[in-house]
Amino acid sequence: MRKIAVAGCMMVCVLLLPGCWDKSELTDRCFVLGLAVDKADHGMVDLTMQVYKPLHSGGSEGKQGGSISYINVKTKGNTMFDGIRDIILHTGRKGQWSHLKAIIIEDQLVQIYSVGQLLDFFYRDHEARLSSSFFIAQGKAAQYLKMKPLIEKTESQQLMQITKYSNQGNYKTTETSLLDLFLGLRSQTGISLVPYITKVGEKGEELVANGMAVLKKGKWKGIVSAQDSRMIHMLLSQYKGGIIRVPCEIQRDSGNASDNSLEVLSIHSKLKPQIEGEAVKLQIFVKLSGALGEMRCTKLKTPEDEKKFTEAAARTIEQSLRKTLNRMTQKKLDLIGLGDRIYRKDPALWKRWKRNWGERFADTQFDIKVKVEIKNSGTASPKPLSMDR
Repeated sequence: MRKIAVAGCMMVCVLLLPGCWDKSELTDRCFVLGLAVDKADHGMVDLTMQVYKPLHSGGSEGKQGGSISYINVKTKGNTMFDGIRDIILHTGRKGQWSHLKAIIIEDQLVQIYSVGQLLDFFYRDHEARLSSSFFIAQGKAAQYLKMKPLIEKTESQQLMQITKYSNQGNYKTTETSLLDLFLGLRSQTGISLVPYITKVGEKGEELVANGMAVLKKGKWKGIVSAQDSRMIHMLLSQYKGGIIRVPCEIQRDSGNASDNSLEVLSIHSKLKPQIEGEAVKLQIFVKLSGALGEMRCTKLKTPEDEKKFTEAAARTIEQSLRKTLNRMTQKKLDLIGLGDRIYRKDPALWKRWKRNWGERFADTQFDIKVKVEIKNSGTASPKPLSMDR
C-alpha cells in the first residue's frame, strides 16, 4: 500500500512539472558576437552588430563565401535598446547576446555620453554576460568590425584574444570586461582603464591594442601610452611577465644607444599610503626576479658585475615608475586607486577629501624602492656573444 502511495505521489509530481511553453528554437535567434557603437546625428547612436552566420554542412567553401562565418548588421536608434531590437528587421531573428565577445565604442561618443548611460542595457538584460570584453576605438568603431582578422575567425574573437594574452605577455594595454568597467564606475575615484585600439599598416588594414583609454565617471579623460600602461600594471601588482630594457652604461663604438633585456619571471609590488596631516605620502616597494633575455653591452663575470647590473635595472624601473606617476599627478588622475585605499583605511577622512581629490593627489609625494634579482643568465657565457673574446 505504501509503494502505491509513493508511486501515486510521483505521478502527480510529474504531471505538475512545467513544459516547454516558453521554448526558443535556434532558428529563431541570431547570435551576436561583437557590437560597435558610434555617434550619429540628432543624438542618436549607430550600431553595428557582428552576427554569426551558420554555414550549411556539405557545401563547398567557395559557394559559402570562403571561411567567413559572420555578417555585420547596421541599425540606428535613439537609445541602445531601440537600435538593438531593430536587428530583427534585418535578419528575421531576435538577437541573442549570450555569446557576445567584444563591445567597441567610438572615442568621440564617450566625450558626450557616459559609458554607464550607453551600456545600461547590458547590465540589466539577463542574456548579456559581464565577462564580455570592452574597448574604446580611435575613430569610428564600426570600421574595426569590418576588418579581416589575422588568425581568429571573427574580429570580435581576435580583439578578445589580443587583450587576454597581452595581459600575460607585455601589459602594453589592459583587459577590461563589463564587470571591470562596472566596478571602476562604482569605485570611489570613478576611474576605469580600457584597452584603446587603433589601425596600423600601410593602408590601415590591421588593428592593434596599444595603450589604454582613461575614463572618469564613464567619460573620456585621455590616453595612457603603452609604456605607462606597463608601469601602472606594475604598481598595481598585476604585472606577471614581460621585458625590462636596461640601458648600457657605456655605449658601443657606433655611438647608437643599445639596451640589455631583462625578462620578468615574477614581480611583487606594495603600495603603502601614509597620512601626514592634510598631505599624503605613498611608499612603493617593488621586488622583481628576472632572467637575462638579451645581452648587448654588459659583462657579468663577477658578483660585482651582477650587482652593478641589478642596481642599473632597479634604477631604470624606479625612473620609469616615477615618470609615470609624475604624468598622473600633472593630469590630476589617480590611475592606481590611491583614493580607494584611503577610503578603506579611513572612510571619514576620504569623505572630506573626495571632493577635491584630484588636486590633493597632484601634491602626493612618492617614495619608491626597487629591488632586482637575477635568477637565470640563459647561457654559460658571462658576456654578450657579439663581443670579442
